[in-house]
Amino acid sequence: MLNRDTAIFKDAPAYGYSTAQDRVSVFIDAAHVFYAASALGIEIDYSKLISQLVPRGHLLRAYFYTGVDPKNARQQGFLLWMKRHGYRVITKEIAPKESSDMPGRSVDFCVDITTDMMAQAAFSDTVVLVTGDGRFTRLLNHFAGLSTRTELVSLQSITSDRLLNEADRVTDFASLKDAIAKRTAYKRTRLKAATL
Repeated sequence: MLNRDTAIFKDAPAYGYSTAQDRVSVFIDAAHVFYAASALGIEIDYSKLISQLVPRGHLLRAYFYTGVDPKNARQQGFLLWMKRHGYRVITKEIAPKESSDMPGRSVDFCVDITTDMMAQAAFSDTVVLVTGDGRFTRLLNHFAGLSTRTELVSLQSITSDRLLNEADRVTDFASLKDAIAKRTAYKRTRLKAATL
């Protein structure tokens, strides 16, 4: 079990929905996070992100699901950093383009996330799902009959209404913008906007 001294808990604020005694598991759909960061014009500090997702309680596990290009050295370095700082990284290789006219194929983690959430629910008081994918509506609906609370964190402008309605608590990713942005990247973005 991770605790408040783990690297990803540095500077964690002392407020939030979960109680100090809660056991919390986090499930992050990386594709949604990357899109949200791009839409908000920020680069995410993942130590700050997990501190915002679990401001109180005991983090059992933080899962991070992402497609990977094994030839991308920068991406491999990023994922190694994530693993060393407390994230459990689950990857699938992105299928290459069959031709220059075709986009790269996306990867699907619906089964993986669902399976892991169901397994962790037995040990968690709260599960935090970071995604906007409406295909998880039935999963959150399932938790409505259990004692495990559900928190949904997503960029609400691109999140399924059905999914929003099923979570016990919803946080708009945009509201975390200042708290999770890497300061240098965020300052560059704001300076550029101010000079336009």
